Amino acid sequence: MSDQEDFVAWVRTTLTDAERALHNGDASPRRASWSRNEPVTVLGAWRNAVGQAELDELFSHLADSFSDCTGYELELVAAEVIGDAA
Repeated sequence: MSDQEDFVAWVRTTLTDAERALHNGDASPRRASWSRNEPVTVLGAWRNAVGQAELDELFSHLADSFSDCTGYELELVAAEVIGDAA
């Protein structure tokens, strides 16, 4: 598999499952998908986070604000992988 195919497979499985879990109140899978190495940053539509503590707080707060997701869909329109960036 190419890097691009690996990335698309990850989006369609691990990432989609993590987002669905988050929308059901469980931040653990999303947190597991993020790096534990500094520096780490989230540039979010609702709120940003810098560092592990802020990241944990952000994901926990998001999970606490969602529950009982009745539908979730992620449409991947295009993907490219160059080195460590995707």
